[in-house]
Amino acid sequence: MAEQEALKLLLTPLFFIFGSLLGSFSNVVILRMASGKSVIFPPSACPKCNHQLHAIDLIPVLSWLTLRGRCRYCQAPISWQYPVVEACMAMILGFSYLKAGLGLPFIVLAGRSAIWFVASVLFVRNEVPSPNPFAWAVIFYVYLNFPLGVCPFIDRRTLAIPVIAAVTAWLASYRDERINDFAWGCLSFITIYSLLPRFSLLTAVPVLLAALINRHERTRAAGHLFFFGLQIAAIAFAISPL
Repeated sequence: MAEQEALKLLLTPLFFIFGSLLGSFSNVVILRMASGKSVIFPPSACPKCNHQLHAIDLIPVLSWLTLRGRCRYCQAPISWQYPVVEACMAMILGFSYLKAGLGLPFIVLAGRSAIWFVASVLFVRNEVPSPNPFAWAVIFYVYLNFPLGVCPFIDRRTLAIPVIAAVTAWLASYRDERINDFAWGCLSFITIYSLLPRFSLLTAVPVLLAALINRHERTRAAGHLFFFGLQIAAIAFAISPL
């Protein structure tokens, strides 16, 4: 027991650190997917002065804090998205380990939560009209349950989930082709599906409410942010060790 506790104390900060590194890469994916660029080449550079960034500029969270949110080379402001995504991804991996321990359940929980989070950030930025990243988020989220022996549609009650997701997408994008209805549908599916052990029609109320708020021009921004907030709250609930 003492050895297990010692191993847990050793691995917990390592997973938080690795999560922050994964968050740094996630920022690259999020930003370059919006512009259609490769996520591998070219190396990271300041979007303002195009100066290639060095390792000291890419330390998750700490680099942004020490540079006070500005580029080292041209002093252009650096978006707060960088440290926030890095910190959130660190918490996803760290708390997933604290909840599930070291093993297959940890890989499943951390993997699907990380993919869900990246899709949520892509949604709130609203710069990727393609349905591909959101479709892949659903596929991987469901697929990662199968190693644990969890089939998504054994219980007939859960057949309502894709129907609710489709209704949510329709409500959110009603008479407005600019809205990515596929993103709304996919993220609604993941949100409700994440609550599968406690599934009831009541779990669909918040996402439907967000869609209703989003359908009106005056409240669209509020509905968009509210729906994003639901994703973050659901992710936090999923990884919470309590």
